[in-house]
Amino acid sequence: MTVPTAGVINVTELIDNRPISGLQWQVFLLCAFVALLDGADSQSIGVAGPLIAAQFGMPMGSFAPAFSAGLLGATIGALTFGPLGDRFGRKRMLMIAVMFFAVFTLLTAFAGSFHELLAVRFLGGIGLGGATPGFITLSAEFAPKRRRAMIASVLWAAYPLGASLGGFLNSYVIPFLGWQAIFFIGGGLPLCVAVLLAVLLPESPGYLLTRGDTSSRARAIVRRLDRSLTDPALRLVVTTERVVGATLKHLFSDGRATGTLLLWAMFFTAFGTTTVMVLLTPTLFKASGIPLSASAMMIGVHNLVGVAGMASAGRLVERFGPLILVPALWIGAALLALLGSVASSVPLAAICMALLGLTVLLGASGGIALAATSYPTAIRSTGVGWAMGLGRLGQVCSPLIVGAMLSLGWQAPRILPVMALLPFLAGLFCLVRTLQARRTGVVVVV
Repeated sequence: MTVPTAGVINVTELIDNRPISGLQWQVFLLCAFVALLDGADSQSIGVAGPLIAAQFGMPMGSFAPAFSAGLLGATIGALTFGPLGDRFGRKRMLMIAVMFFAVFTLLTAFAGSFHELLAVRFLGGIGLGGATPGFITLSAEFAPKRRRAMIASVLWAAYPLGASLGGFLNSYVIPFLGWQAIFFIGGGLPLCVAVLLAVLLPESPGYLLTRGDTSSRARAIVRRLDRSLTDPALRLVVTTERVVGATLKHLFSDGRATGTLLLWAMFFTAFGTTTVMVLLTPTLFKASGIPLSASAMMIGVHNLVGVAGMASAGRLVERFGPLILVPALWIGAALLALLGSVASSVPLAAICMALLGLTVLLGASGGIALAATSYPTAIRSTGVGWAMGLGRLGQVCSPLIVGAMLSLGWQAPRILPVMALLPFLAGLFCLVRTLQARRTGVVVVV
């Protein structure tokens, strides 16, 4: 319990030194709902894509940009909504992002042409990408420092869980209600969650105070964190931070430049790997004679195992430090290279896919934990948003690399060892970043 001294309460210490309150669990649960819906919506176009393409009379090769449109939008959303969250508030921008992907997900069901579909998927992707820095940052700022990395990675684990649950739901909905129902449900649920966010989600008190807001709004939130703080004259403060303002340049000030660039490189390569495993392995497996039904089963197992890996990443980082992510990523690199050689065997390929979920997804989720704990409050949303933006950009670029190799006539045994360089480099960037931080001591965790 934090005891007020001369009528002053340090909100940073209040959150760090007391048990997690009901209000904090409420924030974590609401943010988890957003992550679940984000994951469910992200995979919907993959399930509905063949049916939409058939309705438009298009071959799947020509339909491929519809898959990339959402990823490109998510890249822009993460890059823009992160800084906007530091400027206008975490709660406000999270609500706007959820409304954005809700509305444009609903409009997907009414797309009358391929160009309309590209537009709504791109705009919906902006909301999907923009929601991530919002719910990661807000939950991190309500989490005590000792559990911040763990909570960030557990929330991110809700993303593949949402993708898995969405896949199961879609397999039931499509035969009975048609592909449009996927997007009615996928847009309607976020609208309901947006209402819950408006009513139940508080703004980060740390954010309010760093912006100079000492109004009754911040005071009411702090009283909900600790009901014993009833003195109306209490003055609220946060641990002093050196950052003034919230702009992109501050990610490179005070010795943070190298660490920021290495974090971006880690996100680009680690998240680029996740796209290869989920979106491209069915195509690569098909050339080896594995049916799409078996590939779908393997991806489902991959995602479910990945939930466990992602959920444990933050706690492992808290317990052993960021270096624990390096062997996970390097083992994932070896498995991805091996996958091309065993692609003709369903049991061996399934084992590789499951282990890839445990290793590479753990490493990628660990990157989320690092981003959430590496920047001061004033620029945390910007830091998380730009890291996620580079991760999304990796997801856009890796299919282009694989596509180029396919156009050269390469097959899975040759392509996958090349793509295994991505998780290997992610581990290398994590290693260098950790050693550089230890040497200079410039990475702040507040």
